[in-house]
Amino acid sequence: MYKAKYLLFSAAISIAMLTIMASCQRQVEPEKITLPPTSVLSIRSSWAVVKSPFLRVREEPFADAKILTHVRRGAVLEIISRTEKKETVENDSSYWYNINYEGLRGWVFGSYIEVLDSRSKAREYSAGLE
Repeated sequence: MYKAKYLLFSAAISIAMLTIMASCQRQVEPEKITLPPTSVLSIRSSWAVVKSPFLRVREEPFADAKILTHVRRGAVLEIISRTEKKETVENDSSYWYNINYEGLRGWVFGSYIEVLDSRSKAREYSAGLE
């Protein structure tokens, strides 16, 4: 009987010691990681209105690129993207804009369009040109 109590007591002490030792482990703090800033992506579309009487829509963002079509003054264009750097065409400095006009995609030079941040503003601006 004494031996059984001693074994039970020893087992209880051993379990208690293991529990205490396991809970006393040093807490490892999470490593702090600094990430480089990322550019913000935007899903908002920009819009533009043609300011010149006839605007050439080109296949590529170059003044001598193939002309796909001409767009009349007041036409509303959806802007898809623009070039990173400004260029000078006919003494005007601006970006080239990749646009969508009635399903046709091409490039137009920025000096001949008015860029707006919504389709409704573009339509209002277009109505004011007529």
